[in-house]
Amino acid sequence: MESALLATLVRRLHLVIRDRVHADLEAAGHTELTIAHMYVFETPGPEGLRPTELAARTNTTKQAMNHQLNALEQLGYLERVPSVTDRRAIVIRLTDKGHDVERIMRERALDLEREWAGAIGAARMADLRQLLADVNFVAEPDGLG
Repeated sequence: MESALLATLVRRLHLVIRDRVHADLEAAGHTELTIAHMYVFETPGPEGLRPTELAARTNTTKQAMNHQLNALEQLGYLERVPSVTDRRAIVIRLTDKGHDVERIMRERALDLEREWAGAIGAARMADLRQLLADVNFVAEPDGLG
């Protein structure tokens, strides 16, 4: 029997993480957030970024990102404000509601890591983290942040 490709394993793991985090967001009352909205809040978060920087980080078009930001702004998760360093530039500022989403996403991700470390061992989990960081660096040496 043929082994699953690494790409398949990574995608499956991503889907598990995504679905569990989304379920926690819904349970916490953020029922209006879609899975697509979650990518805006990925660590290290959008705070202080220009919309174009966030679009590049999330591999999204500027138009699609602006659509997401418009929706999240209307829902009260963020606002777009002039940059303090360049008044011509617009940056993203999270509201308390947006910071709550970041907190929930981070806590759930850490819970999952602890759960998996309990199943495979802390040393293997640390090895997995380092291997994934190494592969990410090779795959994208300029990094995503």
